[in-house]
Amino acid sequence: MEKGRFSSVVERMAYRYNQLYLTPKKGISETGMYYDIVRYGKIPPEMDEVRKKEGLSGFKCSERDRYFSETTPAGKVDIVYLHERCDFERFLQIMVYSGEPANVASRIESAEILGVTNWRKIEDHMNEYLSSGGEKSSWRDELRRFTNNKQNYQDSIILLGNSGYSGLSADDTGFGDIIWEEVSLKIKIYSSCARFICRRLFSEYKNIIWEEILADCIGILFAFNKYDTLLAKKLLGITKKGYDKKSRFMNFCIDLGYDAEVLAMRITDVIDRLGVQIKKLISSGITDYYDVLFRLEEDMEAYVDILKGHSPKEDR
Repeated sequence: MEKGRFSSVVERMAYRYNQLYLTPKKGISETGMYYDIVRYGKIPPEMDEVRKKEGLSGFKCSERDRYFSETTPAGKVDIVYLHERCDFERFLQIMVYSGEPANVASRIESAEILGVTNWRKIEDHMNEYLSSGGEKSSWRDELRRFTNNKQNYQDSIILLGNSGYSGLSADDTGFGDIIWEEVSLKIKIYSSCARFICRRLFSEYKNIIWEEILADCIGILFAFNKYDTLLAKKLLGITKKGYDKKSRFMNFCIDLGYDAEVLAMRITDVIDRLGVQIKKLISSGITDYYDVLFRLEEDMEAYVDILKGHSPKEDR
């Protein structure tokens, strides 16, 4: 169990992952200090001195930072929201880029950090093992048994930054600043959880465009308790006037080689069909939006057919 009170979300995370006390710099991932912290859960004396004197001086630690856990059908995931952009980038550099000062593109507003070793869980288990009568001499065998199941000691984190979802501002969506900030964060949280579920449970059927449409859909449902098809299109960059050349939608065209006008029409068709299907599901009594995700995923092939330019089966 985590002990004591933490003055900030980052401090709570640093208790679990001591590498957060490090300052990102080139080559740090190759040092013995980094290796000892991440691979063995050891705190080198020189870092311990810095930690005691300076604490988390590299982070601003906003009062608006948030932390909680979400239980999904694919397992528990920790949600970490860091309000200050510099904190978001520093956390990402340390936890994803192994402490290297990597450039974090401004368009990156969230990240999945999976399989992170939580040495506090291992320490807690060791203390429970010894206090219950286990012998120190047999701890290595018990540790091997305990770590055979990664869920015992590894964490899954969804890291979120402070920016409008999909790069949209309040003016872009028609919401007020305060409302859009809250709504945007909720969409970020649950669209990220949807991606987490899809990548863990449906990875062999992956279609990136469908995955993004579905993730946005689940985020919107959690935020509004209904599926807003106009907002769903706007989040991708598709409007009645056409499409935004700076939107996420254009990434699909560039990366996958689609004609923009054709793909915009196909995505519009999919989203409109989703709107009809979701109304049916909710009117049938489904209230858990993760259940909606599974029901929609069952029809994934039909929606992917539309995205690829094939007529859906019911139209053939």
